[in-house]
Amino acid sequence: MKSSGKYDYLLEQYPDYMSKEQMFKACHISKKTCTFLLRKGLVKCSDNNQATCRYKIKTVNVIRYLEKREKNPEYYKPPANFYRRNLDQLPDTLTPKDIALMRQFYNELLKDEPDVLVTADIARITGYHPSTVNKWCRNKYLQSFDMYSYRCVPKEYLVNFLVSWHYIGISVKAKRHRKLNDQIAKYIRSHRRKKPDSLI
Repeated sequence: MKSSGKYDYLLEQYPDYMSKEQMFKACHISKKTCTFLLRKGLVKCSDNNQATCRYKIKTVNVIRYLEKREKNPEYYKPPANFYRRNLDQLPDTLTPKDIALMRQFYNELLKDEPDVLVTADIARITGYHPSTVNKWCRNKYLQSFDMYSYRCVPKEYLVNFLVSWHYIGISVKAKRHRKLNDQIAKYIRSHRRKKPDSLI
């Protein structure tokens, strides 16, 4: 797609790559909207899954987004009720101890699952479509290997992914993901009070 030139001034104002903070200011959008665009892949970026300086976005990709948004604004619009949900609360408030408790929760949840899982298993466990699971694997967020035309994931690797910032911070979560988050929150609170709690 050839640039219209309307937003070429950004190439002079910004370096070749932008941070998320630079992007939402350049696009005159909220920080939450910017996070939605990046996490959903609506604006291509490099994601290192770190708590700070997480996203690296090519300035030319920001320009493409602005041009495409003019032609099809609905495509880039977050879903209904998006701004009434505090989607970033869980990642922002988790401590290393909480992450360890999340890992403990998932290990208990998956104890009866096979040691090596396939795409259909992970889709059932997480509530996301198999194509989404395959995308996680292709992008190397979820480690996997192929065997006899199956994409295989050792259970340990799945748990590592489930407690990663990439998975925790998914903007538009599946119903199963939200349900498990509710259970995890209760599990963490119960352990903070040092009272035993069983998984549901």
